[in-house]
Amino acid sequence: MECSDVEGFSAEARTHALNPRNCGPMDDSDGHAWITGPCGDTMAFWVAARDGNVEKASVITDGCGPSVASGSAAVCLAEGRRIEEAARLSQRDILDALGGLPEESEHCALLAADTLKAACEDCLNRKGETRVEKSDGGERSCGSCSDEKCSASKQLKGESDEEYEDRRLLQSRLCRIKHKVIVLSGKGGVG
Repeated sequence: MECSDVEGFSAEARTHALNPRNCGPMDDSDGHAWITGPCGDTMAFWVAARDGNVEKASVITDGCGPSVASGSAAVCLAEGRRIEEAARLSQRDILDALGGLPEESEHCALLAADTLKAACEDCLNRKGETRVEKSDGGERSCGSCSDEKCSASKQLKGESDEEYEDRRLLQSRLCRIKHKVIVLSGKGGVG
């Protein structure tokens, strides 16, 4: 993760781009995620947690200087925070920590925020946490909770252990989808 394209960067963004923090894969992580953004840059985060806090985070990217800087800043912001709090870090939080980026590169901070959130949610899912707080302050089920409202909170009568586990895993995935669109067609197909 080297870069030389730091034209128009603030001093803080330049520091993160030229000397990124905690780069490289983490062998003993509790959560991991990678996302390729619309610009083609790919970013990956690893998160190690202890007692509900992000003990260590690391990042790699094949992207440009703004991606390197954004990933590095996100790692610094995440470490020491509650996992749920780190998952709520936003594009604006990262841009503020960097002192801004050139406008055409601000999407790199969004890629970092989204990838860090996915890694934190993976960490929570692996540790069997039952609730993930949404950015609006509400809660959502992760599919393995005991909440009576969760459709996968209890095994159904006549449902095998395998069927229940499949349904619980599906519910876990569905709970991570922020917006769901239902398409109905009266003609037998959707075109």
